Amino acid sequence: MFYPSPVPRRKGLAIASLILGIASIPTLGLLCVGALTGIIRGIIARVKASKNPGEYEGKGIAIAGINTNALSIFLSGMIAAIAIPNLVKSQQAARETAALAEVQTIGKAQVLYSVTKGHGKFTGLRTLGAEGLIDTTLAFGQKGGYLFRSEPVSIAGAPPMFDTTARPIETGTFGTGNRSFGSNETFVIYEADGAVDLKGTPTNRVPAGGAPVQ
Repeated sequence: MFYPSPVPRRKGLAIASLILGIASIPTLGLLCVGALTGIIRGIIARVKASKNPGEYEGKGIAIAGINTNALSIFLSGMIAAIAIPNLVKSQQAARETAALAEVQTIGKAQVLYSVTKGHGKFTGLRTLGAEGLIDTTLAFGQKGGYLFRSEPVSIAGAPPMFDTTARPIETGTFGTGNRSFGSNETFVIYEADGAVDLKGTPTNRVPAGGAPVQ
C-alpha cells in the first residue's frame, strides 16, 4: 500500500526572526531596523503556526526570535541613554573651550589694533574683522554656538578700555554651552555659569558674578 510522504511544515519566518534576533544583540538591533523586522517576522510566524499547524511549525523558534529582537532594542535604548548625554557634554565642553580661545584671540586683536590704526584706542568686532585681525565669522559675533561682543569703553579722563563677552546661544542639557566668558583690557578672562554678559563697570573692571578662569 502506498503512503504519500508527509509535506514538510514550513518554519522559514521563525528561523529568520531568530537569526535577526541573534545578530541584533551585538549590533545594537542593526540600527533597530533589523530588530523590528525580526519581531514582525516572529509574530507572523507564530500566528501562522497557531492557525495552521499542519502547514507551519516553529512556534517556539518564533517566540525566541521575538524575545531576542526585543532584548536588542532594549539594550540599544539603554546604551543610547548613557552615550548621548555624555556625547552632548563633550560637545559642550569643546564649544566652551573654543569660546574661551576666541575671547583670548579678540583680546590680542584689540591690542594690535590699538597700537596701529587705533592710535591707542580700541574698537568693535566688525572693525577687527575688516582689518584682518580676526576671522570674518567671529567678526559677525556668532561662532561655534556662542554669541560674541567686543566694544570700546570711552570715559572722559580715563584710559581706553574695552569689554569682550561670549555667551552660549542656548544653555541646558542639550544647549550649545553652559558657561559664559568675559574679558577686558586687563586681559584677565572671567567665567560664570549660564548665559550672561560678563562686563565690569568703568570704575570696577571685575565683572559681577564672574570668577577668573584658572
